[in-house]
Formats: sequence, C-alpha cells, structure tokens
Amino acid sequence: MPRVALILLFAVASSLLATSSLLAKEEIGKLELTEVEQKKGDKGNSILVMKHKAVDGMDSPGHVKAGYEYHVSFGIPADYKPEDKTPRPAIIFLHGFGDTWQNIVGSANWFSDTFVIIPNDPLGTWFYGYSDQLPGGDPNTGMVVNYTERRLLAYLEHFQSKYPIDKNRIYVTGGSMGGTGTTSLILRYPKIFAAGDGKMGATNRVHCKWKNQCENIWGKVESKVKNNDGVNVWDWQNMAWYASKYHKDASWLRTMHGKEDISIPFRQVAGPPNVEPMSFYKAMETFKIGHLCWWDGSSHAKRTKFAHDDWWEPFRDTTCFLRLDLSFPAFSNFSANNNPGTGNGDGVGTDNDIDNNTYDGDKEGGFNRFLRWNSTTIVDQPAEYAIELKLSAGQSGYKGKGETVDVTPRRLQKFDVKPGAKYAWTTSTQQSGEAAADAEGILTIQGVKVGPAWTKLTLKPK
Repeated sequence: MPRVALILLFAVASSLLATSSLLAKEEIGKLELTEVEQKKGDKGNSILVMKHKAVDGMDSPGHVKAGYEYHVSFGIPADYKPEDKTPRPAIIFLHGFGDTWQNIVGSANWFSDTFVIIPNDPLGTWFYGYSDQLPGGDPNTGMVVNYTERRLLAYLEHFQSKYPIDKNRIYVTGGSMGGTGTTSLILRYPKIFAAGDGKMGATNRVHCKWKNQCENIWGKVESKVKNNDGVNVWDWQNMAWYASKYHKDASWLRTMHGKEDISIPFRQVAGPPNVEPMSFYKAMETFKIGHLCWWDGSSHAKRTKFAHDDWWEPFRDTTCFLRLDLSFPAFSNFSANNNPGTGNGDGVGTDNDIDNNTYDGDKEGGFNRFLRWNSTTIVDQPAEYAIELKLSAGQSGYKGKGETVDVTPRRLQKFDVKPGAKYAWTTSTQQSGEAAADAEGILTIQGVKVGPAWTKLTLKPK
C-alpha cells in the first residue's frame, strides 16, 4: 500500500479535545498521519502503522518546534472489508513504561476480531501530559497540560472518521503505565469509554516508586503546579481525589493489583493510612463508580495462581456486557468483599520475590467479585427500571448461599431520577423498600439480596 498522508483538522469546537474551559480559546493544530507500513497479524488480521510530528496543542511548544515524532498502530479485523458499514467495537490498548512503538505493534493480535488503537507514549507521561516548559525548561513553573490525552482522543476521532467504529462500544485496557492511563481515562471520560480493564495501574503517584519520574514532568509535589484545568496536577492525578470531585457520570472499571508489587505498590490503592481524601478503593465504593477490584500476592513481574473469580470478558460477553447506550449497576458494600487492609506496610525485596509482603489485610481478594447482571433484560423506561442480578457459580465462582449488595443504576438512558426524589423498589425475592436520590441525582438501593439464581430488582418513582 502506498504511503499516504491523512490530514485531519481538529478545531476548538471538537467535543473530544475541548476538555476544559481553559482550552476554549486554544487552537488544536492539524494531525498529519503518514502511513509507515501495513503488517499481517497473527490471526488473519492486519495492522496499520502510522506516524506524525508533534502537533500544536497536543504537545509542548518545544516539542512541536523540534519536530518530535510519534507512532500509532491500528488493528483491523480479518473479516473487515472496506465496504463494511456495520459498527464494530474498538479497544484502545495502552502500553507499559518504556515500551517502544516497535514492540507494541503486535498487541493488536490479542484483539484480532475488533478494531484496536495502539498509541505510543514515549515521553512516559502516564497517558496524561506534561509541563509546557519541557523539553529543557523547569517543570516547577508554567502549566501541566493534558497533551497525551488530547493526542489519544485525536487518534480515536480520526479512526472513527475512517472506519465503522461503534461509538457505544469503545473500551480501554492496559497494564502498569497502561493500567494507570486506563483508570484515569475511565474516570475522566465516562461518556466516551464504555468500560476499562486496568492491571497494575498507579492511582496516586505521591505514594509510588515513580514519584521522582513524575516530578520531572509535572514539577515537585510541593510546587503545586496547576494543570490546564486550573487544578494542582498532583491532586488531579490522585484518582481518589478526582473521583471525589467528578462522579455524577461514571463508567465501569476492572482493576488488578499485587501485594508483592514494588513498582506500583499496593499502598497507593488501599491506603496508605490517613491518605487524603481517602484511598482509591474507598473512593470507588463511596462515589458509586462501577468497579470490580482484585488483588493477590503477585509482584509486578510474577503472577500467583489465585482464582479470582469465574473469568468473564465484560467487553465481549453476550449476557453481562457494557455499552454507552445501556445502563449498568455500580455495586458497593458487597457483603462478600474481602479486606484490602489500610495500605499499612510495603512490598519488600524485588519483583522476583513472592510471599514476603508486609501489608495488612487479606492477602488475596477483591471488591464485587462474583457479581453479574443481565444486560439483555434491562428495563430502562421513564416510569420503571428493572435489572436482573446474580452471583457467578462456576468452578471459580461463588460457593455460598447468598449475600447482600448496594445497587446504584448508572448510565441511565430513560429512567428519570431527580435529586432528592423518592423511589419504591421491589425484588423477585420479596424484598421491598423506599430510597431517595442524593443531591446529584444518584440513586442507591441498599441491601439487595443476591444469590446464584437471577434476582430481579425493580424501581419505580413514588
């Protein structure tokens, strides 16, 4: 295929790139994607590799002037034909720290039956951004800008314009630095990403091995450099802080961490004690963000064989799945949750060591393990909402007789929830009660009984 330049103008009016009021007058430049090669994948799929120079508004003035170069790869399913107009899901895969564009191209083979966007973050910005004073300047001055987020969203908008990507089925996944980017993108863009799967991601770099590296691109913690949203960047990058401020709309996130991980230590999700405003885990629970959070005795490099749950793929499952145009339940206060501890302690030794952690709490476990819902039978109408819930009961599934859980309907399409309004609820197991929406219009039903068989929860306005 000949090399061709694909030019796309991203104006300030773009809904994806105008991410804050501070950007209202800032122009985003042209993204010029030049094809490098098209490779055959391992499973009949193909992989398009493209490159471009740094773009105004998507990179610092210094990197734009220097002509800094990026690569992005795009995976195309084997059965896709150019005349095909049927919308298909897309997965954005985010790589780990230090990976080069050359060694992540093959990641498209892991998702060979769907579109895959594989951006590269060679500057190590954790898929967020960096100081506008770089390269060469002092990151403790100036402003930190979400350059990398803008670039990633620009890729998405570009490939949406060229291929039939289903806007309701865009997912993001990754590990380590990629798991970090997955977590932040899910929290910041719940109306773009239907769900995320982040492994070993950092949620608070103040309590992480990577603090010094981040200070090189965001300024020192004590400098309190503001970002382009006018907020101390270290608060903005603390995912518990972010969730505490921005949770009216929410997506769904699965996370996995290891208590033996010394690269992304467990203390930055479970604590540490007295962390402000709270731990990441507590924020997910408190603010009713859709989540399934696992941990075990793994290190960053070595996995243990703990059976977390009956494995299922929420991006692809035919019964329990997530889409932007479909509601889902955010679970909290599940009676079968394990105890992560307070984050007191630390991973010791190296990432090749297992079974020598000093953290408190349960060594293995999670939040919202085993919980499932039936996406195919959801009723989401102005005067009624209904959803079926159960506990998975397969080989690695739930083995008890029943539990209770709080249920918060999220991403409602038609059911009308007004702040402070009251709603009657019933279940097919003969529970009933009344619940009131909070000041933000978020409605939570407490203490719903769930078991291995489907339980139907029905809500109606009072």
